[in-house]
Amino acid sequence: MRITVLSVPYDLGREGEGVALGPGRYLDGGLVAALCERGHQASVVAVERPEPFTDELSAVVGIARVLAGEARRAVASGSFPLVAGGNCNVALGMTAGLGPADTAVVWFDAHGDYNTPQTTPSGFLDGMPLAMATGRAHGDAWAQKMGAVDPRAVIHIGGRDLDPGEVEGFAADGVHVVTGAGGEGGEGGLAALAPLAARAYVHVDIDVLDLAVAPGVDFPSPGGLTPEEVVAATTVIAAALPVAGLSVTSYDPSRDDARGTTLATGIDLMCRLVDTVASARRSRRDATRLQ
Repeated sequence: MRITVLSVPYDLGREGEGVALGPGRYLDGGLVAALCERGHQASVVAVERPEPFTDELSAVVGIARVLAGEARRAVASGSFPLVAGGNCNVALGMTAGLGPADTAVVWFDAHGDYNTPQTTPSGFLDGMPLAMATGRAHGDAWAQKMGAVDPRAVIHIGGRDLDPGEVEGFAADGVHVVTGAGGEGGEGGLAALAPLAARAYVHVDIDVLDLAVAPGVDFPSPGGLTPEEVVAATTVIAAALPVAGLSVTSYDPSRDDARGTTLATGIDLMCRLVDTVASARRSRRDATRLQ
């Protein structure tokens, strides 16, 4: 499968520190070579902030607009967009690029990312990207201009550190919440996605994983999923809907252990998820030929 690795090396619009360093570390650590060794054709496109940094929201929106264009170009050329990103707000660019009106979002994350300026306990902008993608938060800055994902076409998987306002928002908006990779509600959520979406976008904040395999994160939360559970859940998703894009975010190299455990886990997980998407595409093509 042809892969366009979209490198988005920013931490809320800033470069050179924290999770902004994660995408570069993945590339230096051999992500492209690992994909090619598995039979894929991979190239890299660097997404650059279009203007000098002034404030977080403007920077995030500007970068997301550029990413949306690159995602559209990748898909139009027959390539699969794989984002190695800093923060989870890369999802804004990906949903806009893939087509928010008929794209289902599968969101693996220890945290809800569904706060608004009114519900957030911290004011942290990167606690709002999923809410921004659905138009619940900062609608005037994003969804009113770029389109919104239907929250009923969202499945949030692996959350274990949710704020009260996020829990209320999920329930009010019809977001499907699955606490474990194969927990109660998963099949119902998938059934609900089918009439709402033409494709799926899978987003993985690497802090959804257990700390034993991904210690290099800024907001650790014990009791996470295994990579195998993420792959298994994505396999089910890919069988139900064509997966059109993937992002993996929130790796902070400064917090990784001396062995580079999170780096190795992230590269391996991206490769395995790409393999899953490629396998599902082959199966879908074979089924079409037999009809």
